[in-house]
Order: sequence, then C-alpha cells, then structure tokens
Amino acid sequence: MSNKKMSNKKNVFFEEIELSEIVLKKTNQAFEMIHQKETGSMKKLNTKSKKSFKTQAAAIVGVCIVAVSGISAAAAIHHYWGRGMNGNIQASDEQQQELTEKNIAKVYREETENVSLAVTDHGVTIEPDTVVVDERFAYMSFRISGYAVAEREEPGFDTITIYQGENPEAEDAWVNMSGTMYNGIIPDENGMPVYEDGSAIASYEDGSTICHYTDSDGNMEYIIRANVANENDSFLGKTIHVGFKNLGTLSKAAFTPVLEGNWNFDITLPDVSSSQTIQVGKKVEGTEFTIDHISISPISMRVNYSVGTAPVESEDEHGIPSVQGVVLKDGTRLPYLTDGGRFGYTDNSKKNAYHIAGYDRVLDVDEVAALIVQTSYDQDNIEIPISK
Repeated sequence: MSNKKMSNKKNVFFEEIELSEIVLKKTNQAFEMIHQKETGSMKKLNTKSKKSFKTQAAAIVGVCIVAVSGISAAAAIHHYWGRGMNGNIQASDEQQQELTEKNIAKVYREETENVSLAVTDHGVTIEPDTVVVDERFAYMSFRISGYAVAEREEPGFDTITIYQGENPEAEDAWVNMSGTMYNGIIPDENGMPVYEDGSAIASYEDGSTICHYTDSDGNMEYIIRANVANENDSFLGKTIHVGFKNLGTLSKAAFTPVLEGNWNFDITLPDVSSSQTIQVGKKVEGTEFTIDHISISPISMRVNYSVGTAPVESEDEHGIPSVQGVVLKDGTRLPYLTDGGRFGYTDNSKKNAYHIAGYDRVLDVDEVAALIVQTSYDQDNIEIPISK
C-alpha cells in the first residue's frame, strides 16, 4: 500500500464524524493489522497462514470504510473456510460468503471470543476452525499446530469421541460420524480423486498415494462429518462435544502412539435452518417406492418415500432407492454428489421410508432440476424431475 493510498484512508475520517467507541476500536485494530511493506510504518502481523492474512487484510480495510458509512461491519468480512473444510465439503468463494453470512457456517478464527477454544497439550495446539451445519449433518474442521510426521507416514489420533448434550451415555447423545486427517485430496465432479489444485494424484514408486497433510505453515487439519443417529433429530443449536486423545501414526488401521495428550471441545452449533421442503409425488420406476417429498439444503437432503410392498431385504441390499446426485437447470450433472448417510423405514409397517445423505460439495438448491436415483446396485441410475 503506497503513502498516497494511506493518505486517502486518513482523509476518509477527516470530517467531523461521530464514531462509537466500538467502531473506533475496530478501526484502530484494523490499521494496526495491515502490513505495509513500502514504508514499514505499520506493525507486521505474525500470521500462520499467508492466504488467510491477505484475505483478512483486504476485509479489514472494508470494515473501516463501511463502519463510517453506517453499514454493518460484519458484512464486509471475507470468510475463508480453510483447506480442511474444502476437503470436507467443497464450496466456491461465493458460497462460503453466503453460508457464513447467513449463520449456516461459522469460522471460529474470525471471532476473538473463540480464541479460548484452542487447547494446548504437550506443545500441540488444536482449535476448531470451521463448522457448517443443517438439521441432519454437521461438517467440522480442526486445525492442529505443533505436530508433524515424516514423509509417507499417515498422522492420526488414538481415539475420537463425539456426542451431543451433557451425558455421553444417554441414548439421545448418539451421533454417527466419520473423521480423518485431511490429506489434500478432494473428489472432482465425477467423484474421481484429485489434489486441491485439480492436478492428478501422484504415487510413490511402491504405488502408495502421495498425500499432502500439512499446509505451507506446517499445520494439519482433522475433518469430521457427523449425521444424526435418529432420523427425527436435529443438530441445529445443539452443543457437540468432540474429544481427541493421543497423537501418532496410522498404518493398515493400526495406531502407533507418538505423543500423549487430550484435547476436548464443547461446540455450540449454528441454529439457522437452510432446508427447503419440495413436494415431488413421483414414482421411482421399477420399484414400489414413490418420492413424496424431499427436505433439501445446501449440504444435505432427506428423501421421503411412500412404499407399496416393501422389498425383501438381503445382507447386501436393503432395497430402498438412493439419491446419488442431481441435475442442475443448466444441464450440469453431479452424479456423485452424495456421500454418507443412512436409510430406513419410519415404522414397522414399512409403508414409509427415508434416505438421508450428505454431499461432497455445497449445492445451490434453487438450481436443482432433477434427482439422480439408484434403484439397485445392478441397475442404471434414473432421473426424477422435481419442481419448486
């Protein structure tokens, strides 16, 4: 930033404008955080992420300007979910801004009151980074600093504990979850693995995949995808307990301890619903199932079926159709959108069934034209139009 530009910033405040104490404090903090290489007149911010610093610095200038204009300063913050959440559920920059502004997502490092959530044990600090939540699914990422593994080793924890509420033994505390250390690999539109920049996956000479566990600052991220254990439950506004115990390496599902420690968190999830209910009323061809309606959000969906005669379930196949993806209004197909979830009947009569599924990327619900449904493992997928 040049001296001339800095001068312009000062002129903004030259007129007699009455600012609240909070705005003045934010303004002073903002200019202290901007790093000016040319003059060296500003304090250099010791950041852990260069990318994060650049986006924050640009947003901070915006905060100062909109505060004077009388516009909400929060609207000017540029929200960055980080690489871990991108590996959990991909989102465009625009989607990250929209979901965070609507309080569907929360970026903890943006809020100074959440600094106390960081836990350090034996020199390793873990802190919640980002959460994205709807009624059915919670996507969470945790940043880990102060721990590293050698090349070709897979980092991991001895145990992960996650439950909702106060009592981990209570039946309503149960949560279905999967978690892993983010390895820098994401699925493309066709479900094929690629690196974050879109490049093809590389392997060592022994055929094992080359993974990128750390960022440029040596930090790692652990990602969790949780969904409700009871199909009638909701995550919105709930307190989730997440506990990590002992760090080490993983090899063929075996854990080798390296460092003892306990890192425990109580996280209050966002309470804003992003789901829309859409009446469908279309039979799934070749089955006894009719899609009555769906509850669909940017991060998951619930498909509700009425059932004629329930199929006989086998060990390998339950018989309930599954939504694999969607077709957008512009013709774009996302055939491998859904990732994880559960199936079931609502009662013993088996007259009503459901499929709950999360996504591997954020979805613009208003652009969905049809569902891509799989009726059985040996049948081609079919498309079922939906109307909104």
